[in-house]
Amino acid sequence: MAASSRFYVDIWAGICCCHSSPTCVSMAGPIMRGSPDNTSGNAAQSRLTDITIGYCGHGGTIITGSSKVISNALNKSRIGDNVVGCNIGTLVSGLTTHEVGG
Repeated sequence: MAASSRFYVDIWAGICCCHSSPTCVSMAGPIMRGSPDNTSGNAAQSRLTDITIGYCGHGGTIITGSSKVISNALNKSRIGDNVVGCNIGTLVSGLTTHEVGG
């Protein structure tokens, strides 16, 4: 596969608290929605309010992002930004050659 056609998916990690037993379980998963027209490494750039999904199928929302870099009127997200909802955790991967300020 040529480098220009690779697809990178950013990952969040933490817990999912939408399970009945045990209440919360360790979880990770991809960011499912991002900018429709801004990409990093051939993947949509994730932003404040974009959606995550756990490998269990439950979702979350990115709630923090850069105060200085905006995409489609939303703050761009970075490694370490927070996720809440059924998914509770942080973004743990991203394209290391693309820095987002703030």
